[in-house]
Amino acid sequence: MNGSVVEPPDFQAATAAAAAAARASSSEQDEWSASECGFLDPEVQRVMRSGSAAEDITQYPMHGWVDVTKEFHDACAELQPGELAQDMLFGLFEAMSAIEIMDPKMDVGMGFDKQDLPPPSFEAAIAMGAIKLDDLTPSELIGIFDALFSCIVSWLEGNSMDQVLFTCLYLHAPSKIKDKALRVFCTAVRNLIVVIKNIIAGAAVNEEEDFQLYGNSALLGAEKAQPATIFGSLKEVEDELVRKSKQLAAPEDWMAVVHRLRFMRHLFQVIYQVEQMANIESSEETMNEIYKNLNVASELLPLIRRTLDRGTQPEKGSEAPNPMGFSPRIHDRSQPPAFPRSIKIRDRPASYQFLEEMVTRFKYACKVIRHKDYYSALNFFIEYSKKSGQCILSRSVLQSLFSANIRVAHGKQPMKQFLRHSVQIFNSPPVLNTKHPVAADPKVQQHLENFFRYCINMNTFTQFIRICGFNRARQRDKLARLIENFDTIQVDAARLDSLMNQLANEKAMEGNEPLSTALKHSTHFSTWVLYNCFRAMFIFLMSGFELELYAVHEFLYIYWYPYEFLVGFLVSALTRTENILLAQEEYAEHQSKIQSNSGSGGAAKNRKAAKPKKNKKQQRPYRAEIVFYHALLSLCGGMYKAMGALTKDGRVRLPLSKFDNEEIRYNRRFLPFATLTSPPPVSYVEFKNIRDHMMRPSAEELYSYAAKHFDQARNVLESIQNPDQEMLDLLQIARTNFVVMNVLARGHQKEVKRQPEFDFSKHNYFPIIKLK
Repeated sequence: MNGSVVEPPDFQAATAAAAAAARASSSEQDEWSASECGFLDPEVQRVMRSGSAAEDITQYPMHGWVDVTKEFHDACAELQPGELAQDMLFGLFEAMSAIEIMDPKMDVGMGFDKQDLPPPSFEAAIAMGAIKLDDLTPSELIGIFDALFSCIVSWLEGNSMDQVLFTCLYLHAPSKIKDKALRVFCTAVRNLIVVIKNIIAGAAVNEEEDFQLYGNSALLGAEKAQPATIFGSLKEVEDELVRKSKQLAAPEDWMAVVHRLRFMRHLFQVIYQVEQMANIESSEETMNEIYKNLNVASELLPLIRRTLDRGTQPEKGSEAPNPMGFSPRIHDRSQPPAFPRSIKIRDRPASYQFLEEMVTRFKYACKVIRHKDYYSALNFFIEYSKKSGQCILSRSVLQSLFSANIRVAHGKQPMKQFLRHSVQIFNSPPVLNTKHPVAADPKVQQHLENFFRYCINMNTFTQFIRICGFNRARQRDKLARLIENFDTIQVDAARLDSLMNQLANEKAMEGNEPLSTALKHSTHFSTWVLYNCFRAMFIFLMSGFELELYAVHEFLYIYWYPYEFLVGFLVSALTRTENILLAQEEYAEHQSKIQSNSGSGGAAKNRKAAKPKKNKKQQRPYRAEIVFYHALLSLCGGMYKAMGALTKDGRVRLPLSKFDNEEIRYNRRFLPFATLTSPPPVSYVEFKNIRDHMMRPSAEELYSYAAKHFDQARNVLESIQNPDQEMLDLLQIARTNFVVMNVLARGHQKEVKRQPEFDFSKHNYFPIIKLK
């Protein structure tokens, strides 16, 4: 350059210059056709050659290569970082899936130097002497086994099977391995992959970010999977190595190999038995066998972790999890262009920590067999969802243990029968009691059959349980659609209750007083449906805090809705259920007294009739849950009033009015509730009126009101006997926020209008308010 600054032409001018150069070169003899230039897509060629598109593409080169480097750099000079030049054949969609040339994370060629040899295949590695097939030392076996366990964990975390598991060359052809221990272990891993894929695919609670079902199926199909033979092979190798170690003076290394083989055997047996749950008659016996294997596996893991240093370790700076037997880049060239390239396999201590936690989750999942009704099963699934984290296999195992088929529960029990039994356990409708005379009425039974068939066809209740198996972010999206389905079932349940009341009037007119009393004022089915609907609504609304979806200025109406409506509805539904159970108990006692007094031997029968009095305390099965919801009600009220006070005090940053429409945000947050008839939707105008009324007192008074709510929550939580960890965390939140509200009510930092920090580390739904 001569030192003068040349003003680059604008982008349009540069494009026109490139087109002109292309047209000038089109008459030259050395030309290439469109197909030779790389336009191999027939659809692209057809569009380029069609007359209809000619006027759009005449300014672009139809064929021929032109050097446009200078024009390209001139055009790029006008683009700022992040800006995109759009072309007819290159828009935003193509840009999102394009490969960024020379970026190591996207351009697979950047991982190699020109002098690098291509990664060896299994046969090439044998020819080169890079891997051993026989006479492996204990150290080498331990290193390979530990590396394979790390690859399994990395696969379960959502990475590609090809990029983690099948980087192990031994897995490409286990039958060619001469060392028996390694051959059996690699065969077990190959079969384990197939079984895990079957469980996850059958449970159907995985999303694309959780797990990649598809990998190098050609390698999996090379040798037929025979999982039923794996247990015996692993046991045989274990016994041989145990006998061998007894003949050695220092058997520790070989016993470390045995522990890994034994852990693989028990883990494989657990996962294989879970897969076979759909074909097993006695689920309880199978569950006991699974639990025994899990106990042995959990006892082996500490022994394995103590011998991690006995195996060969990964080389520093290498991507391979073990020096021998792994080729990290063997599948790079076979991956699709937009495949994620940067994969980091978990280290060995973290992998065994993951496996230990997974075994613990499996043991907890086995307890699902104790929950024979929908109410307790749903509670278990919700609790398990909080503990399972992001482990897709743990969530899939629970789904398989509970329901291998969407139409059955606990092995062979039809889902319709399961729901029928669940309603009977929940609030004991007389029409579901086979011993009650009203249950023999064919008209009543026909209505019940229609209702439960409708519940199964709508798939709402089974889908609620299945949603709890998805990851926490996906649960919210699916709950929004589930809530909309509850409306039609609510209508059908209300219709069934209405028919029961109508039949009660008919029986009363016929003079059949016992049947009339049993059917009268029946709200059993609508109460059951409404309770489950309210739970779905509460989980949906509060999960936004866990997922960090809400802005701070939105907290006010998010906490307002549970405080004013939702938690109160849940308490009302459970209280109504308890009252129904108590009324039925009193009616049963009354009938028992009448029968005992009318017969002979009244004194002896009176003693028998007095027995139900002992069960009065047992007829309040939801008392603990009602008390807990009262604590949540006070916490929601405290947060609602606290947000009102902070907003009025100028401590909450509000969006600029020209960029904000609170009504749109409000409607968006409560959109899934808009289609429900019960509870009826609350419009933004109604909310605004309620909020304006709440905001009338001064900020100091609102702080005092909030402190009273937190104090009420504290008193309720302190009254609960044997509280769990969640209750203790909520108690700490209530105590801390009570102190903070009292401090603000006295005018602390009145002149400083800083937004407090809302710390959700203790609980996902309720924060600790911290003043800065």
